[in-house]
Amino acid sequence: MTLETLEKYVIDAERAFEEQLYLEGKSHLEEALALEPGYGKAHNHMGWLYLFHLKEYEKAERHLKLALKYSPNYSAPYIHMSHLLFDTGRLDEHENLMIRALDVPGVQKSFAYNEFGRLNEVRGNYRIATKYYGKAIRWSLDDQEIQVFKDNIRRVRSKRWMFMFSF
Repeated sequence: MTLETLEKYVIDAERAFEEQLYLEGKSHLEEALALEPGYGKAHNHMGWLYLFHLKEYEKAERHLKLALKYSPNYSAPYIHMSHLLFDTGRLDEHENLMIRALDVPGVQKSFAYNEFGRLNEVRGNYRIATKYYGKAIRWSLDDQEIQVFKDNIRRVRSKRWMFMFSF
């Protein structure tokens, strides 16, 4: 099976997803995976579909883990898996994933540092969270993204003061 053929299935799935034809897109991905079970990009897209649209977290995790295994330098599964791990409260796993992600081409450092900020924020490490949000700002070149990181810093500072005086 050629990579070009497999890529066509993924492109067809993406087109279906854009039109909110999720089951049709899933069918394209299943065809790709039937031809090449180790095609990481198709696993990533299946993971994305199960995570964000079908809300089947076990299946999402299975496909995202396979995407990470078969395509360790593909950035998208790191992003999707980070959402899954953070949203399910698996913070240690999330942290380990983000450590790995920092070395993956295509994973924006601003994204990874923001994730480290979120981890430390929910753990109550507000000063460390602020430092990571600052690193995210340093690595970002997008004005809207920078504003989000500034808002994160303001929120963390507010929490720090709130918790300092409430106990």
